[in-house]
Amino acid sequence: MSDPKEPAALAHIEKTLTDSYRKEIDQEENIWRSLPFFAATLALQLAALFQVIERLPSGRSWPALFSYVLVVVSVGCSLGALGFLASSIFPAKFRYVAKDSALLEYALGLIEDEQHPDNQAQAVPMVALHVLKTNLATQYALATDNNRQINKGRERRRSIAGLLTIFSVVSTLVLVAVTFATYVPKHDEKGISNGPPTQPTEPSAPALRPEPPGPAQVPPASPNAGSH
Repeated sequence: MSDPKEPAALAHIEKTLTDSYRKEIDQEENIWRSLPFFAATLALQLAALFQVIERLPSGRSWPALFSYVLVVVSVGCSLGALGFLASSIFPAKFRYVAKDSALLEYALGLIEDEQHPDNQAQAVPMVALHVLKTNLATQYALATDNNRQINKGRERRRSIAGLLTIFSVVSTLVLVAVTFATYVPKHDEKGISNGPPTQPTEPSAPALRPEPPGPAQVPPASPNAGSH
């Protein structure tokens, strides 16, 4: 419950700074939630590269040169994405409010000062709650400003890593299309079948054609024929 003598501006700014401080602390963990996406994307991309790397067009034709450029762009963008991603999760010095034990000790000291007779004798006595909230608001403001700068830098580097990942994926997809557009027609021209290999068959022996029948031969006469 707020003190009725508490300035309204102090209560408002303290609540606003508290919410901003918690938001920046939560933002610190967002970078780690995006790591599975980058890991899965790079893994699929590497699998696609390993599938087409042995089927790249050879020679100095434009598909071959274009494929080499795509490989360099894809690998370069992937390495750049990893670099920016690593820099976005590099440890940074976040700022926090004082420890609970220190705040408790400070609050008890303020209460003693507030209850001191010299303070009560003043025309405008010191209120421990007002001083404590003012100190907390100052700590929230300094910590929020420092943490926001760190989070903004991390978000910028993570965004660059995401763009490089997209460029790398697009380069890989174009590389796969160019490779298969060159590889598949070439193998179709050679008559390579995608089915299982068949065993070669031995040539069969030519069939023997029967000889045409010759003229009928008269059997030789018997030496005893015609004698009685």
